[in-house]
Amino acid sequence: MPILLEERPESQVNHLQIENESSVLPELDREQTGKPIVNFQKDYAVSLVEYCRQVPVAKIDTTCGEAAAMLNDGKEHPCIVLCDDQMRPTGLLMRDTLYRLLNGRFAADLFYRKPVVKTVDASPVIVDIHMEPAAIIDAALGRDEDHFYDCLLVTEEERLCGVLTIRDVMSLSQKLQQAASADRIRTVMESGQEISRIHSAVTKLVQAANQTAQEAGQVIQLSNDGEGRLRQVESSYSQVHEHMGSQKEHAREMLESITTGADMARSIRTLADQSELLALNASIEAAHAGEYGRGFQIVAGEIRALAKQTREVAGNMSTLLQEIESLTQQTVSLIQASGTEINDSAIYVQEGAAAFRKLNDGVNGLSSIVENMATEGGEAGRVAENIQLKLKEMIADDPEVGTNNGAQ
Repeated sequence: MPILLEERPESQVNHLQIENESSVLPELDREQTGKPIVNFQKDYAVSLVEYCRQVPVAKIDTTCGEAAAMLNDGKEHPCIVLCDDQMRPTGLLMRDTLYRLLNGRFAADLFYRKPVVKTVDASPVIVDIHMEPAAIIDAALGRDEDHFYDCLLVTEEERLCGVLTIRDVMSLSQKLQQAASADRIRTVMESGQEISRIHSAVTKLVQAANQTAQEAGQVIQLSNDGEGRLRQVESSYSQVHEHMGSQKEHAREMLESITTGADMARSIRTLADQSELLALNASIEAAHAGEYGRGFQIVAGEIRALAKQTREVAGNMSTLLQEIESLTQQTVSLIQASGTEINDSAIYVQEGAAAFRKLNDGVNGLSSIVENMATEGGEAGRVAENIQLKLKEMIADDPEVGTNNGAQ
């Protein structure tokens, strides 16, 4: 059985246009792929109307001779379609089948006047014009070998629109493959762009993590310095507290000395009182002695004056000691209050040092996490970069890219 592969009319080839959207892919990077830059901008949308061929239509009373005349009207029609009055296809007669019948020795007598309905294929493959191209290709490839090269009848609402030859089906299949390849390349390129954005985001994350790690190191240094200063303050407070304890002990000893001095002043005053009393008695006895006791009376007067002065000095001394005692008591109170404040402040200093230690621990943990983030982010960035390179290599090595590049 001869193979009949019809050439597409030039007018139909020139009218292959996109009805939906074009596939526009970004350019490949020459530096990363090592291959020429290819700009993908090609139409791969499929419209079945563009592939339909118009062929002669026979009626139920058309003879084989008339059918042959239809095929020889100056156009290379691949077949004749038998239709009813509503243009619904009922049979298919391929050109080579009709010619083989009419080219025999007695074919003219046997078939020339015979109705074409006797020779047509009454069960042709009929597809709707709105069917998916992939389903039409499956229907064409699913036929048996005897009818593999027959035309497919294309209908719309059961009315004949045209036919498809096996060449049309092959062109349709090629168009679908190109569309699938374009979709795959577009998907790969879009994935590459997403990977590129991920790589950029990861790079920024790594940079931010590194900067955070540096700042965390500075915070740790400052925290260590602050803790050291607080330790120094705590040591100074301890020394001051010890000094104040010594001062308190000295003040206590001073109070004891002041008490002793006050006792001595009271004793001196008592002695002065007794001396004055003795001097008074002596004066009285001297007066009794008359002229002989006059000198003794003078001495007794001087003793009385000295006793009076001694009593006054002892009183002043007692008053001064009382004032010194009062001041010393106030000093002791102030030392005690200062000691209490220093103790409270020391507690705050210890709490501040503990807070600095906690801050150091927290910042150290954060620094470790940030360093891990930077490490993992760097690894993720390298993986993303490798994926991006692989995707671009896939695009550069795609046969469709090479075909498009050759066309350019």
